[in-house]
Amino acid sequence: MPEPQESRLAHDLFTPLTVRLPDGRTLGLTRYGNPTHQPVVFHHGFGSSGRELPPATALLARLQLQVLAPDRPGVGQSSVYRRLTFPSFADDVVAMLDALEIAGPVGVMGWSVGGVHALALAARYPQRVAAGQLLSTCLPLGEPISYRHLSPLWKALRWGQTGFPWLNRATFLWLSRQWARRPDTTINWFIRLMWEAEQDVTGRPGFRELLRDAAAQGFAHHGRGVYDDAQAWCAPRALPLKTCRRPSACGTAPTMACGHPATFRTWRTGCPGPTCTCCPARATCCTWKTGRPY
Repeated sequence: MPEPQESRLAHDLFTPLTVRLPDGRTLGLTRYGNPTHQPVVFHHGFGSSGRELPPATALLARLQLQVLAPDRPGVGQSSVYRRLTFPSFADDVVAMLDALEIAGPVGVMGWSVGGVHALALAARYPQRVAAGQLLSTCLPLGEPISYRHLSPLWKALRWGQTGFPWLNRATFLWLSRQWARRPDTTINWFIRLMWEAEQDVTGRPGFRELLRDAAAQGFAHHGRGVYDDAQAWCAPRALPLKTCRRPSACGTAPTMACGHPATFRTWRTGCPGPTCTCCPARATCCTWKTGRPY
């Protein structure tokens, strides 16, 4: 059974938990909302953690939802797993659901590279997924179909990760030290690199601190989890897109935060649909349903 990690005082906003995986590793996660409500699994973005969600107690109560946000290996309380792949983390998430005694289909969500992990869960365990939503998501950088649509910058980033892994490992180690020693200075530096609309969001009460603390958790374990996540993201044939079905509806803003709308041509029949009104500017949102009861 899951083990709570903090006092009841934090329970009204979120509850940190850990579960023991079948191979003996620890998986850390954060639960938002009432544990008796319908579960949604949230996959956090690259270089962050399950703490990146702003607590929305009233909204979750109204929707009768709980959000389970697992930390990938090497992030937060999760053990390091150097052989991380998209399928291996899908296995971890299903083991988490089993430990929490959640047997039925769940909703899945993914932000940034978390969207690829959400797709992997749906592709590997379709019977456990009822619906999904991808927000400002990416595609597996090592997949030939998606690689053709990448911008020169994204191709260069993948080349650096695969061609000079030692350099990226050193970079993530250095960043982990910055997050541990100077978290406020580091978050201010990253905010200056954001688009203007994203910077505006960080000016809202509590959001800067939320992103800071989530990233500090993301770069735990000397940045090992971020490095392994990047390796999985760039690995060839990491997640064949033919295993993923076309979304039932989607909306596309002018430019994706993590790529370009053209990447959605990789869905077999394209991605038609009305302009998304639920997403911030410079974001893309896709939603699909499997038809399974939820």
